[in-house]
Amino acid sequence: MDIHKPKPWHGLRGFLKEYLIIVVGVLTALGAEQGVEWLHWRHQAAVARDAIAFDLRRVLGAAAEKDAVSPCTAARLGDFSEALDQAQATHRLPALYVVPPVSLAWSMRSWTGLTSGQTLAHLSNRDQLTLDAINRSLLYLTDRSRAERDAWAVFDTMSGPGRPTSDTEIAGLRAALGQARYGAADQVFVARNVETVIARSGYLTRNQMEAAYREGLAAAKTRQVCLPPGAPPRRTRDAIAVNLNSPPVPPGQWPVAGVGVAGAISTER
Repeated sequence: MDIHKPKPWHGLRGFLKEYLIIVVGVLTALGAEQGVEWLHWRHQAAVARDAIAFDLRRVLGAAAEKDAVSPCTAARLGDFSEALDQAQATHRLPALYVVPPVSLAWSMRSWTGLTSGQTLAHLSNRDQLTLDAINRSLLYLTDRSRAERDAWAVFDTMSGPGRPTSDTEIAGLRAALGQARYGAADQVFVARNVETVIARSGYLTRNQMEAAYREGLAAAKTRQVCLPPGAPPRRTRDAIAVNLNSPPVPPGQWPVAGVGVAGAISTER
């Protein structure tokens, strides 16, 4: 086997020539590596933008639904206040059938992937600030939604044909009423702000925003909270009754709730 020994340098000129070859080779390798990484993060950012846009359409639909159903919620809370005023005088609750407002999905499912996968750091500074503001608002809305749900669980104890009550129970119901009023108004206020931020984010086209908004308004029309409190709820559509009374369902055969932009779960991708 012939072994080719490196050629000896022939003065400074030969040394500089070899040095230049090595430097150019290293820079070329580093540039190629940086180019591959840039293409990788560019692809990840494009995928993330699609996921973010899907999330924002869903959130926008939920905000529209919350806004549209708020007059019904206010009317029901007013009915409860009148019922408590009456019960304060008679020590008897009137006939009521309480149907709570739907708890909406205030979340960005893509947020965990954005932060854990470091994709967020490769988006523009404006996008990072916008998405962080939206996510923080959604976390706040989630907390307010839980508080509202807890308050309406207390109201559910009033459901029925009418019964005797006590000053202690009425005081507890009034506390829940105040919590529900504040929570409902706060959610509408924050949801409207989120709508504005989403509209200005540039992630959705006008057509996408209008479609999400219309879907949210359509969903609001089906909510039972808009029924008068004296009317018995449509038990066949009572989510709690359906969940409790339904037999075991094999995976994949349960009808997905809220398929689409405004729903809590969706198969769209």
